[in-house]
Amino acid sequence: MNIRRLIKVNLINIGLLALIVGFRIAAGLLFDDHDGTSNYLMVNAITILFGLGWAGFAIYSNITVIKEDKIDRKKSLQELKSRINSAGNKKFFKAERNHLITMLDSLDLRKKYFEAMDKDSKLRELFFLTENQMMRNVTNAAEYMETFDYISGRDTGYLNTVCNDSQVLLDKFNKLVELSVTYDDEAKEYDTREIDDMIDALETMKKTGRATLGS
Repeated sequence: MNIRRLIKVNLINIGLLALIVGFRIAAGLLFDDHDGTSNYLMVNAITILFGLGWAGFAIYSNITVIKEDKIDRKKSLQELKSRINSAGNKKFFKAERNHLITMLDSLDLRKKYFEAMDKDSKLRELFFLTENQMMRNVTNAAEYMETFDYISGRDTGYLNTVCNDSQVLLDKFNKLVELSVTYDDEAKEYDTREIDDMIDALETMKKTGRATLGS
């Protein structure tokens, strides 16, 4: 989720709410809350109208940001697959290109299942961390192919390492998913510890920048 955009939208919502509250306070200073005049009743009606409008806008704006985030992620995935296909000389690294795209497709195929999980679910968190790391790995692979010396053709083995690391990551994720849906409660408790360990490892990779080009 685009946290910055969500924060920006809600700051605007808070600002609008503050204006409505300010309007009501100012009106309260001008009109006696108990005089029952038409002016006071009109102010109340306007305040309620503004409040309902604000609530509707707040809900709509938050839903829009969340939906846009899903669309952006889908678009980003498609752009990444297109980039890996067209990076550098397309006659080189055909097996690696196909391998990376297949792994992206494997995760994307099951995204709806994990999106539907409770937001506090460890598996849901793990899925998105795995997806983010996979997309980062593929981005690094695309950069490698875009900057590769196709004249000398001397491969450092970096691309093969990215493919292998990504496959290991996907295999571990698949194993944990298998455990979570097939084993009994005792095994699930063990699985939870494994998930925590994997989440910690992914967070460490994200913070340290492991598997970036040139590392």
